[in-house]
Amino acid sequence: MKNIFFTLVQKCICLDFLINAFINSNNYKSLNFLTSIKSENLRNIKFLCYLYEYSFDDNLIIDTIDSLKISKCLEENFEELLQINLSILSDLNSLKKLTSDTYSLNLLNALSYSYFNFISSIQYFSPSSSSRNLMYSEDTILKTSSKNNIRFFNFIDDSTFEHTIPLDFDFVRQRSIESINIFFNFDFNDNPIIDEYFEIFFDNNDKYKFYQYFIKTQNKIFKVRILDNTAKIFYIYQSLLYDIKSSAPISKEESKTLINKYLEEKFQLEFYNFTLDKDYINTTTYNGTTESYTFKYNYKDNVGKVNFNKGFYITINTLNLNIEEISLF
Repeated sequence: MKNIFFTLVQKCICLDFLINAFINSNNYKSLNFLTSIKSENLRNIKFLCYLYEYSFDDNLIIDTIDSLKISKCLEENFEELLQINLSILSDLNSLKKLTSDTYSLNLLNALSYSYFNFISSIQYFSPSSSSRNLMYSEDTILKTSSKNNIRFFNFIDDSTFEHTIPLDFDFVRQRSIESINIFFNFDFNDNPIIDEYFEIFFDNNDKYKFYQYFIKTQNKIFKVRILDNTAKIFYIYQSLLYDIKSSAPISKEESKTLINKYLEEKFQLEFYNFTLDKDYINTTTYNGTTESYTFKYNYKDNVGKVNFNKGFYITINTLNLNIEEISLF
């Protein structure tokens, strides 16, 4: 377990070196999201060192770092950036399997959530060639029930969602469209798709393999992630292509109230099995303005006991009041 911490922090440091090279290059100066990734990655390194000290009552000391080669090819550089993030995510999953301490698991879950977002940012800017080859340009005609369906996220019982048939492109596409319609109230009949593609992650690992589907319309982009072995959606995201802002950002308490109303509307009676983690709040700011709040909810089991290893993060945009993303852990 100690060795995993060592290699994990080494990879995070390599990630920082690579991002520095991008930021210092004229080709990448306009990519503002790299600065955000760099800042969050450095924070994550501190968390990992703290977690190591917490777990082993010892300091984590890194003596050597593997060398990195920076390519002149933009796509190759982003592929390297992607592979490092995927490797970090894999190591975090390995640590979670070896950890029984609730506090440590919560921190590892938060770190995994962080690197999932890094991967999404990288893939959105520079999708792999294999992903581009999977473009699907058919017009969308959606006919789906408006009935709210908690089973899309399956908080209750993972065992009921064994999916023995391999998922194909059409299944992933349709499930993504249906979930966007249900959770974001978005009608593709009125807002046709103008671009879309999907990607496969952890293709050689049956346990962690998942699909990520991107959809772009005239005014929004969406991302949906679906596990291969259960066909369960565990992440959904939306973002406006053009800013629509309210007169002023809403407060944290107002954000919490709106999220609770949203969850109760979507999940109905199941909402009362969600419990807000009052010790967790993630705030995104830009130029002194709070742009979003992310809250964490845990799920109660069938006897009302809070399960700290099962729940979700949910983010609300304080300026346009949209629910931006929901991510299970």
